[in-house]
Amino acid sequence: MDWYVVPGAFALLLAVGGIATLRTGFVPPWLRHRVRRVALYGWAQVIMAGSFALQSAGGFAGEPAASSALGLVSVLSLLAALVLLLVSQLGRARD
Repeated sequence: MDWYVVPGAFALLLAVGGIATLRTGFVPPWLRHRVRRVALYGWAQVIMAGSFALQSAGGFAGEPAASSALGLVSVLSLLAALVLLLVSQLGRARD
């Protein structure tokens, strides 16, 4: 099995979950008690899907520099998505 299949499958799974969360507000049952901001959770999943898609696209880049750049961008976007996931689980500020 080629190495780009697994990140591609993760990208597809996260994209479907993120779009479903953004469109309908669906959060998996095991996360419902944690997620406070559903929209941020959905956007984090979509960004993670893009990150994994970039990671699997890095294998198709002809130049090693392009592959490294795609890898760096995918890692940075994955970190940004993880920050969004953490923020989506924080309690809302009271006014």
